[in-house]
Amino acid sequence: MKKSYILETAHLLLSNLISKEDVVVDATMGNGHDTVYLAGLAQHVYAFDIQEKALYETQKKVNEQGLNNVSLFLDSHQHIFNHVNEFKGVIFNLGYLPNGNKEITTKSDVTLETLHLLIPHMKIHDFIMLVIYIGHPQGFIESKAIEAYLKTLDNSTYKILRVDMPYQNNQPPYINLITKIKDGS
Repeated sequence: MKKSYILETAHLLLSNLISKEDVVVDATMGNGHDTVYLAGLAQHVYAFDIQEKALYETQKKVNEQGLNNVSLFLDSHQHIFNHVNEFKGVIFNLGYLPNGNKEITTKSDVTLETLHLLIPHMKIHDFIMLVIYIGHPQGFIESKAIEAYLKTLDNSTYKILRVDMPYQNNQPPYINLITKIKDGS
């Protein structure tokens, strides 16, 4: 599987943010690659997706690796708190399921609703990572909505790192990493 520079960078960042004591959420499990990667870093991974194919592919990878620190849910990430009480980090890989139905994508209204739920529950040093794909129409719309929302966060409480490849002509994905650095303002 050909990895993208952005995904390699996301994994490098995650490896520095997550320890074996941490609980993390893979908000968009997709084909399970991130879920398996996160399971190697964290104490436990809760992974969500709305597509049965994603659940099947991820369960297959989890079983092949013999992982017992993963819980998979056929549910939208907007229902995280129905299944998870606390987390150190939440990872979103937005867009559509690779090798799946490209008509089924993450949607800006659901992603924003989830962010609105997660942000108030963040503790100092907690993080939310969003890998945002802008190369398809819904992804571009979603990216604009997320960017507008992130501009509203108090920058003395949250630091937002953006990693992108601005000189590429193929509309590569980019990363937004939100970290809480102090309690509310």
